[in-house]
Amino acid sequence: TVLGPGDVVSNTAAGAHYGYRLLWALALTLVFRYVWVSTSAKYVLVTGESLLKGYGRVAPWVPLIVILSFFPIRHFANQYLMLMMGSSSHMLFPIHTDAEWSAGIWSCLFTLVGFAMMFWGGYPTIERFCKVLIGIMGSSLLVAAMLSNPDPTAILKGTFMPSVPEGQGLYDALFIVMALIGTEAGTTANMTYVYFMSERGWNNVSYLKRQRFDLAIGVLCLFVMGALLQIAAAGVVHPLGIEIQSPEDLGRLFSETQGKIGLVAFALGLWGSAFSSFIGFNTGYALILTDVCRNFVPGLKKDETKTSTNSNRFITWIQHIPATDKEYVAQKDPVFRIIISLWALLPIYIIFTDISAVWLVLIVAAFPVLLIPILGLSLLHITNDRKLMGKYKNGWLTNSILILLILISFYFAYDQGDDLWREVFG
Repeated sequence: TVLGPGDVVSNTAAGAHYGYRLLWALALTLVFRYVWVSTSAKYVLVTGESLLKGYGRVAPWVPLIVILSFFPIRHFANQYLMLMMGSSSHMLFPIHTDAEWSAGIWSCLFTLVGFAMMFWGGYPTIERFCKVLIGIMGSSLLVAAMLSNPDPTAILKGTFMPSVPEGQGLYDALFIVMALIGTEAGTTANMTYVYFMSERGWNNVSYLKRQRFDLAIGVLCLFVMGALLQIAAAGVVHPLGIEIQSPEDLGRLFSETQGKIGLVAFALGLWGSAFSSFIGFNTGYALILTDVCRNFVPGLKKDETKTSTNSNRFITWIQHIPATDKEYVAQKDPVFRIIISLWALLPIYIIFTDISAVWLVLIVAAFPVLLIPILGLSLLHITNDRKLMGKYKNGWLTNSILILLILISFYFAYDQGDDLWREVFG
């Protein structure tokens, strides 16, 4: 789920515009991601309560900020995922000479398929889906990187000697770094991991070691895939001076090195990453928002819904939840299904516009960085509470890394926030 088009676009843009010089940013943001997500998971496993309940301990308005941030993030993210699903499908099976018309049909089709999987399926179905397609993309990335005549010395320098090059092309280097932090460190997306973890049945401290190993492997895979994207783009796209503005431009990354076979493999991988992110992130965010509604929203809270006698049939339906936790299945909760319906279907109008999918990816990836200070400080507070965490209270290294991420995000929020506002709202 995490390896989505945001990673593809951000890393490709980094390599295409700045060669190997932003590999360090990928490595740094993944260290941040591991510490952030692992600390969040530790809180859930140790305390037995959800992450949003923990944030609510800090202040009631923190979960509210999370809720409010979800709606623009998911709306615009779903828009670029729909465009990516359509564009990649058109690369494989064009059903009309007009690319926009063909891609639009595919976008509508896979949006409806994804909606059906989320509404009637569930976490096990989503977890199993698209593994083969992502594997194809990983194999293709490795071949593309090897055929791009990489410079090992420059790769090592770009990984271990941080620098921020001067702006080139469409995207400023700091903006791309901000997008990398947004896609890799994840901010609000980090919370989906702990909810998926609970769906797997990892619900107490005995799973802590397993969880850390699971996350370490996932983060390592993210680095390898992201680094291969940057290396391939640096070797092929950067010398050609191609401006990355559309999925077709990303396709050139593979077609230039591997011909038709490379383009097909890329299109399959791009579709797989877009579709798996569409169903995975919407499911994860809906689980979080459902948790917020059932624990913090008056009229929907669990202890209030059991005695509801409202005569309005719709209100009664949305308020209803099973009487016991044993009977409760999140995917059957009316709140969950309403959220899925709104997020999955409302953004479909994007296919009738000429908005760039790549522009949407970078904006959506960069925007959540502004939330890191709030969520990071809240996470620090609850995971350093000895009464809650006991011997699992954060150590100095974990605290130092989280504080560094918060300070960096403060800098980006100050330096890039005004520019981001102008980009989005004019």
